[in-house]
Amino acid sequence: MNNFSIRRANTSDIDDIAYIEEGCFSTPWSRKSIAESMSHSPWRFFVAVSDNRVVGYGGVYLILDEGQISNIAVLPVLRGKGLGRAILNAICEECRAEGCARITLELRKSNSVAYALYESCGFASVGERPNFYSNPSENAILMNKEL
Repeated sequence: MNNFSIRRANTSDIDDIAYIEEGCFSTPWSRKSIAESMSHSPWRFFVAVSDNRVVGYGGVYLILDEGQISNIAVLPVLRGKGLGRAILNAICEECRAEGCARITLELRKSNSVAYALYESCGFASVGERPNFYSNPSENAILMNKEL
């Protein structure tokens, strides 16, 4: 898919981000949580836009010398077209520009597609968090990327 762009999210994107959250996660962030996070400076959100429509997004929380990726999500009908990778690349560039030494994230142990994406972008598994996720209960894989 070549007809998309990545940009920093703004408050006009909150409803679209909430819609994507609801379609992608069993325990989605609320619109209120997204709006509150977006209003705090340590957070950075990026959106993938195609045909003037937000079709994916990613968020990262910057703390000290680390970026903690909260979510990367793409509308299910548009997965596998490079949008998630482009969002991840934008997040990595933002973390580098902000002086981060590493980026961390958690993902469901069963999410082999996301695991393969992160691994192909230089992330390595560094452990697990037992029963980190609910609905259904599942361990999280911890991944890091040194910058």
